[in-house]
Amino acid sequence: MKYIFVSDIHGNVDRLKEVIEIFKKEEADKLVILGDTCAYLSKSSDEEMADILNTMKDKVEVIRGNCDTRSFEELLQFEMFDMDNIYANGKIITVTHGHYYNSHELPYNCGDIFIQGHTHVPVLIKEKDKILANPGSVSRPRGVDLRCYILVNKSRIALKTLEMKLVKEIVFEEGKTE
Repeated sequence: MKYIFVSDIHGNVDRLKEVIEIFKKEEADKLVILGDTCAYLSKSSDEEMADILNTMKDKVEVIRGNCDTRSFEELLQFEMFDMDNIYANGKIITVTHGHYYNSHELPYNCGDIFIQGHTHVPVLIKEKDKILANPGSVSRPRGVDLRCYILVNKSRIALKTLEMKLVKEIVFEEGKTE
């Protein structure tokens, strides 16, 4: 299976639509949004964001971020989670927003790959026996002017720009996450 991970959309409907186009072009099976899907202050886009996500509820998972509201969550026709372990292609991928657990404080049940959002800074590194990743923010990047997503398939994890250009990748060895 092929997964796309994005984070920190913050109510930007145009960026959500762009992510969905990438999801289709990459022929991915699942889109995982790592929190802060709804807007910071203005909630005018929340209904449109929810409507779009509800049309693909079987192919999307939304993690709850520190800016996501109960009113936004009530618009969704599926459940949001604070954290999840996704079993994909022989790997356990632990996903969360990053305001409770992060790459400096991993959860006790952390999988082979840990993917978080929250910082708005894209990262892809291998540290000890874990791969740590963060797609940054598709709407408000920090540190670098890169709007990115994470792609995970059977053979690799890749950090790519919204223009689908490869920034960095880690190729999996057979039976390992290196």
